[in-house]
Amino acid sequence: MRVIRLGAAIFLLAVLVRGAYLYDSRDNPTFDVPVVDSMTYDQLARGMVEGGGITEELFWQPLFYPLFLVVVYGLSNCSIVSAKLAQMVLGGVTCVLVYRLGEKLFGRLAGILAGVITAIYMPLVFCEGELLATGWAAFWSVTLVLCLLKAAEKPTMWRCFGLGLCGVLSIITRPEFLPFFIAGCVWLAVVLIRRRIEVTKLLAGVAGIVGGFALVAAPIGILSYRELGKVRILPYSGGVNFYIGNNPNYEETIAARPGLEWTRLVELPLKEGIRDRYGQERFFAKKTIDYIKSDPLSFLRGLEHKAVQFASSREIPRNTDIYLFRKWSGLLRVGVWKFGGFGFPFGLLLPLAAVGGVYRRRKTPAPVWLFIVLYPASVILVFAASRYRMPVIPIVAVLAAAGSGVLREIVKGRRWAKLGMAGAIFVAVGAASSVAGPFYEERRINYEAELYYVLGGSLEKQHRTQGAIEAYSKAISLKTDYAEAHHNLGLLLMKQQRVGEALEHLNTALTLEPASSDLHRDLGMALFKEGKIAEAVGRYYRAIQINPLNGGAHNYLGLALQAQGDLDKAVKHYSLAVRIRPEDADIHYNFGLALQLQGKLDEAVRQYGEAIRLKPDFINAHSNLGVILAGQGKLDEAIVQFTEALKIKPDSAELHCNLGIALESEGRLDEAISAYRKALAIDPKHEWARKALEKLVK
Repeated sequence: MRVIRLGAAIFLLAVLVRGAYLYDSRDNPTFDVPVVDSMTYDQLARGMVEGGGITEELFWQPLFYPLFLVVVYGLSNCSIVSAKLAQMVLGGVTCVLVYRLGEKLFGRLAGILAGVITAIYMPLVFCEGELLATGWAAFWSVTLVLCLLKAAEKPTMWRCFGLGLCGVLSIITRPEFLPFFIAGCVWLAVVLIRRRIEVTKLLAGVAGIVGGFALVAAPIGILSYRELGKVRILPYSGGVNFYIGNNPNYEETIAARPGLEWTRLVELPLKEGIRDRYGQERFFAKKTIDYIKSDPLSFLRGLEHKAVQFASSREIPRNTDIYLFRKWSGLLRVGVWKFGGFGFPFGLLLPLAAVGGVYRRRKTPAPVWLFIVLYPASVILVFAASRYRMPVIPIVAVLAAAGSGVLREIVKGRRWAKLGMAGAIFVAVGAASSVAGPFYEERRINYEAELYYVLGGSLEKQHRTQGAIEAYSKAISLKTDYAEAHHNLGLLLMKQQRVGEALEHLNTALTLEPASSDLHRDLGMALFKEGKIAEAVGRYYRAIQINPLNGGAHNYLGLALQAQGDLDKAVKHYSLAVRIRPEDADIHYNFGLALQLQGKLDEAVRQYGEAIRLKPDFINAHSNLGVILAGQGKLDEAIVQFTEALKIKPDSAELHCNLGIALESEGRLDEAISAYRKALAIDPKHEWARKALEKLVK
C-alpha cells in the first residue's frame, strides 16, 4: 500500500511540475505553432487524420511519434494542447517507473529521490512540453531496463513478449535503442543458460521476445515495402544523419541551419542523379564510410569531440536552444541555467551518478551498465545534442540517487577519508563535464533569429500569411544578414502583389548568397511579375547555370520564353523541367499548354493527363484537355473532362459553355440548352453562350 501511495505522490508531483511549466510557457511563440522537427511530426499526423493516408514521408524519421500524434489528434480534433497534456501524463508515468527501478536496485529512499529528480528535471520537462519523441524515449529507457530485470527474475513467455514489444517500440521511437536491445537480449540469454533453465522455458522466452517484436515490426515492414519497395523499420534519414556527424567538415554540417544550408546538404545526391530515397541514404552512408576508411584518426577525434559534448554539463543545442526559452518561463529560469562552463542541472546530476556508479557498482545490474554505455555510444556515433541525451536521464537519476545515499552514509558514519575520495570523484567529474567548450553550436548561431525564421515557415504552411511576414521580419531585425529570412519574406510579399518590397528583400538575400540557384530563380519570378521579362530570363539562365537540375528554374524560364513568343525554346525547358520534377503537376500543365499552342495536340493530351493524375482537382488541365478532345471529335471524353471541371468549379460560365458545345456536337441538344442557360445565369453577357442558345432554341 505504501508503494502505491509513494508512486501516486511522485506521479502527482511530476504532473504538477509539467502542468505548471505548460501554463508558465504559454507565451512562448512556438507554444501552439510547432517548428522544425515538431512541425514535421505535426503535419504528418494532421495529414493522416484528415484523410491523406500513409505516404513515404512517414518513413523519413522514426515513425512511432507521428503515429502517436495520429491517435491523439484523432481523439482531440488535432489539438496540440491535448498532445502536450498526454505527454505530461506520460512524464508522470516515467517518473513512477524510475522510482520503482531505484527502489528495486538501491532501496526505497533511493527510489523516491530518483523519482523526484526525474519529476523536477527541467530539461526533460521542457522536451516533454514540445511535440517531440523525447518523452517517449525517456519512458522506453527505464521500461526496457525494468523488462530485462523482470524477465531475468522470472522468464515467462509473457514477460519476454513484453520485452520484445517494448524493444521494437523503443527502436521505432529512437533507432539508438537497437544496440542496447540486442545486447540486453544476449545478456538475458546468457543469464538463463547459466541458470540451466529448462530448454522448453528458454524456447518459450525466445518465442515471446520474437513474437512481441514481430507484432509491431511485421506491419511496419509491410507498410514500408508498399510505400518504398523495401522491408525495414528504421527511417531513411539514417544516412544523412550519419554523414552530418562524420565527415571532414563536421563543424559545417553539424551547424547546417534550416534553409539554404540544409537544402544544399540534402540535395547532394541529386547532383549525382540519385532521386530515390534509399539511393540517397546509401549515397550519404558511402561518403561517411569512405571518410572513415581514408582518415580514421580524424574520425576518432570526431568521436572524442562528440563524447565530450554528450557529457557536457551544459545543454548543447540542436535546432533550438533551451536557454533561449528561459525568457518565456520562470520555471526554466530556475531549473536550467549556466555559469561559465558549468550547466545546471546536469552538472550536478552527472557527478552524483558517478559517485553512485563507483560505490554501488556491485549492486548495479548489467542492463543498467549496458544502457549507460551503449545508448550514449549510439548517439555519439551520429552526433550529440542535449535533446538526444534526455533518454539517459532516468537511469542517471537512479545512479545519482544512489550516489546521494552513499554521501549520506559516509557523512553519517564520519568516514572522512572516504568522503574525501567520493568528493574527489564528484569534483573531477563535475569539472571534466564543464571545462570543454563553448562548442561551435553554442558560439556561432543566433538561435533567437532562427526561432522566428522557422516560426515564419510554420505559420506560412498554416496559411497564416500576416503572422509569417511578422515572424520573418522579426528574424531580420535580430539578424540583418539572414539570407533565408529575406528570401522567404520576399516570396510572401510577392504573393501579396507587393512586388517592389519583394524585390528589395530578394536582392538583399542574393547579395548575401550570390551562389544560390533558388534565389536567382525567385528573383526572376518577381521580375517577371513586374513585367521585366528580359531581366527575368537572365536570372533563370543564371539559376540553371548554377544548378542545371533546378526544375523550377527551367519551368519559369519556359513561361518567360513563352511570353516572349519563343515556343520552341519554352518547350525545350519544359521538357527538362518534367524530367527533373516528374511529380509537379503545374510543370506538366505548362508543358501541355505550350505543346497545345504549337499544335502538338497528342503530346499536349499526355501532359494534361499527367497533370490531372498528379492533381485530380486541376481545373485548368481538365478544361484544356476537354477542349482538345472536343476538337479531335472525342466528344464523350471531352464531356467527361468538362463535367469533372464543373464539379470543382460549378460557377464557371466558360466551362458550362464548353460543355454545351460538346453536348451540342454530340446531338444532345436538350442537355446543351441546359448548359448554355447555366452559363448565362452565371454571366448574362457571355456572348458565345447567348448566340448558341438562340440558335438551338430557334
